[in-house]
Amino acid sequence: MKKRIAWSYGIIATMFLYILYYFRNSDHFAGAIAFVLTVSFFHLADRIFKIQFKKHHYAILLFMATFGVLLSQLYLLVPYYDKILPYSFPFIGCFLVFYIVNKLKIDFKTKVFFTFTIMITLIAIEEIVEFSLDWLFNLKLQGRYEGEMQGLLKIADKEQLRIVQSRITDTMTDLMLGFLGSLTFVTLKFLRNKEKDK
Repeated sequence: MKKRIAWSYGIIATMFLYILYYFRNSDHFAGAIAFVLTVSFFHLADRIFKIQFKKHHYAILLFMATFGVLLSQLYLLVPYYDKILPYSFPFIGCFLVFYIVNKLKIDFKTKVFFTFTIMITLIAIEEIVEFSLDWLFNLKLQGRYEGEMQGLLKIADKEQLRIVQSRITDTMTDLMLGFLGSLTFVTLKFLRNKEKDK
């Protein structure tokens, strides 16, 4: 019963955090809250479900939360920043997923396959959420835009942003980069396992 309650609260909290995350470019306060909640929920999930993440797993989470949430304005300021993350985040995110999957009593190949499919599923869900929030709130999440700073922390208004890559091209590019990032993890994992067997 306690686990069901924990799962229910976990799903609700994740949905809230997910929506808040997508408002990070519109509101710096929302971005800061999303960063704090991301780290807090990660630690809470670790404690509740007794996953026992290691220090390097927390380092991975902090890296992703910092560059994906806290410094999200770089999406609009640094060329191709939004193409580096769609490749690197699935790659390093696979280490977190594999650590959880690795606890299952299944063979190594199946563990790697599960890790790959879980990450690809998460990437697809993210794109669906991006499309939905764009349609509802016009957050300009899909497509690649460039903006200019107005003061130390403020980006130019959304209407002044310049689109430099169409929405469909941006979405498909992100999906392919995410696929390649996950595939890179799979390849390295098999190569490392092969070396251990020698």
